Amino acid sequence: MDSTVISTALRSRATREAIKTALALVLTYWIALQANWDKPMWAGLAVALVSLDSLGLSLNKGMMRMLGTLVAAMVALILVGFFAQDRWLFMIALSLWVGGCTYMVLGSQRAYFWQVCGFVSVIICVGAATSQGGAFETAVLRTQQTGLGVLVYSLVAMLLWPSHSGDRFLDALADLHQKQRALYQAVITAGHGSVDIQQATKQLGELATAHRTLASLLDAAIADSYDIWEARSDWQRYVDRCKALTECLEQLAMFAPSDALQQLGTLIPSLDTFDAAIQQRFLWLTAPADGLVDKSQKAAHVLDVEKSRLTSLSLYDAGNLSVVRRQLRNLDTMTRELVSFRARIEGGAVAAQAAGQVSEPLVIGDTQAEPRRNTAHVANVSRTLDRDRLIATLRVMLTLWAAYLIYIYVEAVPGGPALVTLTGSLAMALAVVPQVSPLRLVIPVLLVTSLAAAIYLLVMPRLYTFWQLGLLLFCLSLLICRLFAAPAMQAVKAMTFSLFISISNIQSTQSYSFIAVADIAMAFVIVLALLSLASYIPASPRPEQVFRRLLKRFFLCAGRLFLKGGGMQERGSARGLRKNGRSSSLIATLATLPGKISNSAARVPVRLLPDASRDALDSLVTRVGALAFYSQTLAQHRPDNWEEPAALRQWRESVAGALFAMAEGLGAKGNETIDYRALAARLQLLLSEIESDVRSHVAQLETADASEVEQWLCRAGLLRGIGQSLVDVCRSVDEFNWRQWDDQRFF
Repeated sequence: MDSTVISTALRSRATREAIKTALALVLTYWIALQANWDKPMWAGLAVALVSLDSLGLSLNKGMMRMLGTLVAAMVALILVGFFAQDRWLFMIALSLWVGGCTYMVLGSQRAYFWQVCGFVSVIICVGAATSQGGAFETAVLRTQQTGLGVLVYSLVAMLLWPSHSGDRFLDALADLHQKQRALYQAVITAGHGSVDIQQATKQLGELATAHRTLASLLDAAIADSYDIWEARSDWQRYVDRCKALTECLEQLAMFAPSDALQQLGTLIPSLDTFDAAIQQRFLWLTAPADGLVDKSQKAAHVLDVEKSRLTSLSLYDAGNLSVVRRQLRNLDTMTRELVSFRARIEGGAVAAQAAGQVSEPLVIGDTQAEPRRNTAHVANVSRTLDRDRLIATLRVMLTLWAAYLIYIYVEAVPGGPALVTLTGSLAMALAVVPQVSPLRLVIPVLLVTSLAAAIYLLVMPRLYTFWQLGLLLFCLSLLICRLFAAPAMQAVKAMTFSLFISISNIQSTQSYSFIAVADIAMAFVIVLALLSLASYIPASPRPEQVFRRLLKRFFLCAGRLFLKGGGMQERGSARGLRKNGRSSSLIATLATLPGKISNSAARVPVRLLPDASRDALDSLVTRVGALAFYSQTLAQHRPDNWEEPAALRQWRESVAGALFAMAEGLGAKGNETIDYRALAARLQLLLSEIESDVRSHVAQLETADASEVEQWLCRAGLLRGIGQSLVDVCRSVDEFNWRQWDDQRFF
């Protein structure tokens, strides 16, 4: 019976990973103590913090920690060498380095590398300034202890029950394609008159989570799977194209609440054939048949429009059709490209060639030309400094300076130099999760500290040999890893390990002190209090206030963009060039704000929402995303020679005025509402005048190029989409009681 229970437990992945972590921790401490190295807890922390549930994830994180430690050691030595005699210049340089690392943490795919670069440099610099050894000895000690922990855990993970990530990566990829297919089906269903906005929003959130999981699993699979490693460049490009496909589906989903999709079935007779082909491609991507591609999946689909019905459409209805059809064309291109690319990766080179070249032009309707895109705005997104990342960076630097000044000017401050190192580590860690209140961590930290102190003061003094200590470490590590094995509990596991290893502070010559435990507990409380105060700079961190600030910023940025021309000004003039520079920054901001608004909306308390339901909030987020998409696309498809009609200028000013009014209504001093019915009527009147101007302009042309007509229709559809989305946003904003959100309370 006992052997059966043990065998069943050992078959559990969580138990196996816990045993590996516990064994690696014991071996690491044994080697460090046998070598009589100082600070063996650094090696123990390396083991505890790189242990994840697969070999590849652990190897990747261990490599990031090791490389980050090496970079931090070099930077710390440079700073100490340049500013050894001036503590203020030294602190300025160190805080700037930590700030730069924090900014990279919040936007880089190698976030853990930059996090280690930041907080380890603080540990080495502070340790060099306060210990008897020099900076070089401290840097070397930190590097060798980290290297020991990473090496021991890597060897144990590779030799004992190795869990590879290749199959998990492929399973996650299949799950991603299933979610993409589900979203596509929801969008196509909207063409028959029904759409569930809340369900579509949920699906988009699941896709975002799936992409984050897939990216981490790809890094892990590259580290521990030979097959993935051999085709790593192809797999990385494939994952990037999957993300582009998700963005295309998200843009299609933005049309679902309107009537743009509901006309497709009657206007495009071949839509059912197109739908069947896309569904078949998604099914193949979910379970590739050894790289073999059916001929039906390789052909580009022609979405011809029923011309007898097309002539009865207004300019803007035809424009809506053109925009949706362009998105369907992109979807067709991307899915064929993924099928062909996946076939090559799976080893079916011949079949991939048979799948056709996806770069050849696609015939859509009467033209093969894709509307020309101005990619300057798209490229500018990655070069524009992110305001929220800058604020978080300055907050970390400010907290680090506060801890440094407290350490210098407050005599016998709890923790001493550890106060500064704790501040650097926790500030960078919490910058990634701004939704976590530092004050809410005080009780868990004190609870774990009390349990660790009980073991440190009552149990450890009774241990006389290392094997007794090793048994204690093994049992505690096994318990911690098993209790917090769930992926959502990894942060709790890391905090528990860090507190226990720091409080026990195992050395070759062990000493025990209650004052030391109380000192570190008080230091944690002070640091968390500093972080809590800093979180209110420059504004309240409450989720509802964050959401409202982001929404207000979106309205202001969009309003300024339309006031400056919305990308529709002439490109050849000097005035147009100046406006383009300002507009590029606004477009780059609009590209990132919808995602931030969506993330913050998930944390808004339900009690503040209409009817205590998230339906209205989800609808508002969806409309905001649609408005951002239409605005960016309009700015990226500008005409070559454009003289703006007076009606279009008035339309832009009306849109900008409505956006500014909504932004003012979200402020703390007012709850101004907009008559969205009057706004809709005015925008429709101006659009009718614009249509008359366009028709008279086209009538004066002797010959109309097909691509030019396509671009004009797309712009007309985008103007209609902006107006409809703006009216929908106004209607959604009016449903909220924003004054109720002003209740003062601590975060």
